[in-house]
Amino acid sequence: MSYIYLDNSATTKPYPQVINKVTQMLTEHYGNPSSIHRLGRESRAELEDARKIIADSLGASPSEIYFTSGGTEANNLAIKGACLANAHPDNSIDSNAALGSKFTTAPIQRNHIITTAAEHPAVTKTVRDLKRQGWKVTYVEAPNGRLDLDQLATAITAETVFVSAMLVNNETGHIFPIAKIKQILLGKGSKALVHCDAVQGYGKIPFTVESLGADLITISGHKIHGPKGIGALYVKGGTRLYSLNLGGGQEQGLRSGTENTAFAAGLGEAVRLSFADLDKNRDRMSKLRDYCMDKVATAIPRAVINSTKEGVPHIVNLSLSGLSNKEVVEYLDKHNIFISSAAACKAISKETARGPSMLESLLGSRELADSAIRISFSPMNTREEVDQLVERLMEYCEMHKNQLKSE
Repeated sequence: MSYIYLDNSATTKPYPQVINKVTQMLTEHYGNPSSIHRLGRESRAELEDARKIIADSLGASPSEIYFTSGGTEANNLAIKGACLANAHPDNSIDSNAALGSKFTTAPIQRNHIITTAAEHPAVTKTVRDLKRQGWKVTYVEAPNGRLDLDQLATAITAETVFVSAMLVNNETGHIFPIAKIKQILLGKGSKALVHCDAVQGYGKIPFTVESLGADLITISGHKIHGPKGIGALYVKGGTRLYSLNLGGGQEQGLRSGTENTAFAAGLGEAVRLSFADLDKNRDRMSKLRDYCMDKVATAIPRAVINSTKEGVPHIVNLSLSGLSNKEVVEYLDKHNIFISSAAACKAISKETARGPSMLESLLGSRELADSAIRISFSPMNTREEVDQLVERLMEYCEMHKNQLKSE
């Protein structure tokens, strides 16, 4: 049975070469990479080859790449590891001096985090956990997908330890100016570290660790046609980070536990293939995105397009105000067309029953958020698939035209 898969922001179909690589690792190079015998050395060589491929894609050193079980673990390690390692009182900063006073007082207690209201739950819930432990947190708004840099600049104090902002919003595809965030911090003389959850941007839009300016960068395998259950964290050399996993000292002591060499090698293969055709794939997906936006706008005038053509090339988010996004997804499912009503990692949570609060903050409306659907492409998709999607959406809107509202 044929189907149309347009939920690539949730996960992607692994490349055949990735599947072959994982199979080869499980059947031929299955040694423990910490073992000194030949099978161990072969496994270690494959692991380090994958690490170098990822490092080269980011313009980083292999020693700055740490394998994790995915984006969620990498975000947790980056946020908690960096905050806990840098939370001590800073005797080099005087509280009044930092505010321009001539008087001196006690050293600053660095325990302040800045993040955005649009982050993935892997970031927001980790930050929330630190807040419960006494950390101060400022949430920067991003109305209509545009990060409020003035609000961010105002939020920076001498207490600020950490700033976490995503590169690409996973719901709407808006791109956040990470490099500008770093520039603002430097302009204020802040020592705060910058973490970027780049899961939705990696392999889709070009960037390097230098161009972003981030101290920590999260990536994930299954968003770029690699395996699920594998990701990586870039940690700029010299950055202080506490380990959250204690054990045998793997990954330079930062992430103990026997490495998942099969999936790491699969991730390396996915990175190699994705970056070999990055420009071609980006151009193909951009054309699909633009075609989809234009066709929806013409065929369903009441639809509200929440994404922009300046955003990431693979995401189109739109709202059919008055209609339930869950019911739209279920209708398309019956016709073998697969899209999303919200980030898949939140789809089974109790919070989503109220509607995605992050999306509501982006769109400025509960009604738009509750009726929002996300279409996300890969280079494997076609214009003909977009045509079939829009045709089915038109059918559904016609069936429920009395409910469909104009915004």
